[in-house]
Amino acid sequence: MAAKQLVYLVMLIEAIREFNRAVPFRPYEIRTNGGERLRVPHPDFIMVSPKGTWVIVTDDNEHPRHVSSLLIEEAAPLTKRANGKRTRKQK
Repeated sequence: MAAKQLVYLVMLIEAIREFNRAVPFRPYEIRTNGGERLRVPHPDFIMVSPKGTWVIVTDDNEHPRHVSSLLIEEAAPLTKRANGKRTRKQK
């Protein structure tokens, strides 16, 4: 893995950890390189491995999704739409 990719990966995992520690917590989602979007409505729904090599995100039905951090492209906060549903915040 190139040094530039490694730095990006470390920064991405640290951003996820910061989202989890935020007070007040704001829901966010993780987008994988396959286009999958994993919503994190509360810090209890995610676990990051100690070295940051993988994360587990649990959905509302308590189904875990194990994801290698190499497959994570983005972590972004969700915002509320007028209809009350959350959507990913636009850049």
